[in-house]
Amino acid sequence: MDKIEQTYEIAASPEEVWRALTDPELIREWSGAAAEFPLQAGAKYSLWDGSIVGEIIEIIPEQKLVQTWKPQDWTRTDSVVTFALTPQGKGTRVDLVHVNVEESDYEGTNEGWDIYYLGEIKRMLEARAKPKPKRVAAKKRSTKTAKKPKAAKKTSRAKKKVTKKR
Repeated sequence: MDKIEQTYEIAASPEEVWRALTDPELIREWSGAAAEFPLQAGAKYSLWDGSIVGEIIEIIPEQKLVQTWKPQDWTRTDSVVTFALTPQGKGTRVDLVHVNVEESDYEGTNEGWDIYYLGEIKRMLEARAKPKPKRVAAKKRSTKTAKKPKAAKKTSRAKKKVTKKR
């Protein structure tokens, strides 16, 4: 078992998903760590403050990204990740294929794609897409206490007097 295949449906455009995969500022937002990602084939990239490094192999903007994958603790140097983006309704389907996964880290890597990578991208983008609840402006309240009309005051006094006589 050295291959991982996962599919995500993300309620965001392919452009938004692409930016989340390739823009260092957005990568920092969903990953919580610094990233270097020069968007050109042959360029070296790093994620999570350099704990994962690799080379960008193929770029088809908003459609396909292929890159090598080398965590610091892996001995394999031939691991490759492919992200294929397909418009689907109002969102994007992302097909992930990760080949030559380090055998000793297969389970952690398989879970990690959801917990730390594509799952985080999905959560971030879908949270942005949710409409914010409209705030209803509160009516201005007067700081003065409402006064009873004079006629109402007389009536209530009269009732009090009547009550006292009984």
